[in-house]
Amino acid sequence: MCNSRMKRCIVVALLLGLAACQTVLDPYGRPIEAPLQMPSGDVAGGGGTFSLITTQQEIELGRQLAAEVEYQHHVDTDPQLQAYVNGIGQWLVANVTRRDIPYSFVVIDNPGSINSFSLPGGRTYVYTGLMKLASNEAELAAVMAHEIAHLVLRHHAATIARQYGFEMLTGIILGQNPDEKARLVADLVGAGVQARFSKDQERTADELGIQILASPGYNPEAMLSIFQKIGAAGQTTTNIPIFSSHPTTQERLQRFQVLLQTFPPNIRADSPIYMERYQEQVLNKL
Repeated sequence: MCNSRMKRCIVVALLLGLAACQTVLDPYGRPIEAPLQMPSGDVAGGGGTFSLITTQQEIELGRQLAAEVEYQHHVDTDPQLQAYVNGIGQWLVANVTRRDIPYSFVVIDNPGSINSFSLPGGRTYVYTGLMKLASNEAELAAVMAHEIAHLVLRHHAATIARQYGFEMLTGIILGQNPDEKARLVADLVGAGVQARFSKDQERTADELGIQILASPGYNPEAMLSIFQKIGAAGQTTTNIPIFSSHPTTQERLQRFQVLLQTFPPNIRADSPIYMERYQEQVLNKL
């Protein structure tokens, strides 16, 4: 019996080892060999590995909020556009360390709003107004990578609980307080909640987000260029919720410049941005 048990253990160990060694390819056929590194300093107060709620509670909270978002706002009806954006998102999450939530990416048809936000539990929304601002696929992917970083680092529940209280959070999870749920969604869309991400949360999301962007082969320079565009638009246009939720300060742009120095020069010079594909798949349709 001992021998049989030992054999089973060896088989399980081998299978786990094979799974751990399985090569993940980026969308361009190149191997992704190592998991992304979590940034330092993201602890309980920043909503890092510590979480106020369980993963299942986070997923349920996100499900409740997503239903309200899609009730209040017009989801784009172009299936090809939705598949294209979701495909970018799935490439970006292929190598993130957090695997316990279902990541999904949805386009909201609102060309007048430059916005993107994510919900607890893995869902990210991208507005057509932001998609028009981006000049290439890598710039859109950069904003999505930043939202993914907030999800990986579990920032949402900590921020919502800090702003609204844990009692309201649990009430929404249990399907109670529909008025509070609608108010929370309005704040999410209008950057009321995300504008209260702490400086440390934004710093760590910047650090991880640029790694997530570069992991499937996108040019990391796109992170700097899209936030420069958001900052410039924020000086002249009022309907830019993402500018409020992710303020494009000079300090932030300088941080991106420092982070870019960690990438080899050839990566920054030669990695693709996919301008022509973006023109065909997005800009020609909007």
